[in-house]
Amino acid sequence: MKRLFAFAVILGVLCMVLIFPWNAVEVQANDSMKMNERKYFTSYVVEKGDTLWDIAERFMTPEYESIYCYILEVMESNHLESTNIKQGQLLVLPYYADAPSWIL
Repeated sequence: MKRLFAFAVILGVLCMVLIFPWNAVEVQANDSMKMNERKYFTSYVVEKGDTLWDIAERFMTPEYESIYCYILEVMESNHLESTNIKQGQLLVLPYYADAPSWIL
């Protein structure tokens, strides 16, 4: 009985040793596939009828948790105290990408 238990323990340890390196390789591969790791900014001139929500739907990248989080960052970046914007107003908009949009 002790031999069987010892054999099962050794077999279990061997399996863990053989499986662990494969899991580590998979994690490294997934990490290397990350995209859009850098934050950039672009400028935008507000057009008639634009709202921050309209602009967020066009410029927000998936890295943001929600449209609300994106709008808050736009407001902070532009020192806005409310969501009111005006036609002709220049806004700085954040986005994540592998390279700036003018290169793409």
